[in-house]
Amino acid sequence: MTHDPAQAVAESVLPEDERLRFLELCRARPANQLHADAARVEAHLRVIELGARTSPLLNVELARSIAGALAALIADADNYTFQERRLLSGAIEYFVAKGDLADDYAEPSGLDDDARVTRAVCRFLDRTDLAEGW
Repeated sequence: MTHDPAQAVAESVLPEDERLRFLELCRARPANQLHADAARVEAHLRVIELGARTSPLLNVELARSIAGALAALIADADNYTFQERRLLSGAIEYFVAKGDLADDYAEPSGLDDDARVTRAVCRFLDRTDLAEGW
């Protein structure tokens, strides 16, 4: 029986709808592609920061925490296994996706699902230090 880390992470903390979406997004990519994703994470954060100027509902601090954790994980991508890169890819895609389950821009809890996914990946990669306090 094969052990799928993505499935294990998803089942550990994510509700079923988030679990299914996360698993759809988990695709291993080479470390250099993950490094390139840092710009996408930063761009998504900038969109949230700009949106917060007109929408007080956006949780900018949580967005910064998620983006910071993802940036730190991306920086270590050269050290990850195929399965670990797959998990990181899923977390990145979940954060930058426009169609995730909670609209990041429409409600105060819009980034909560992104935070759960990122925290779960941080735990699996033994980087709980990146998810402390949020």
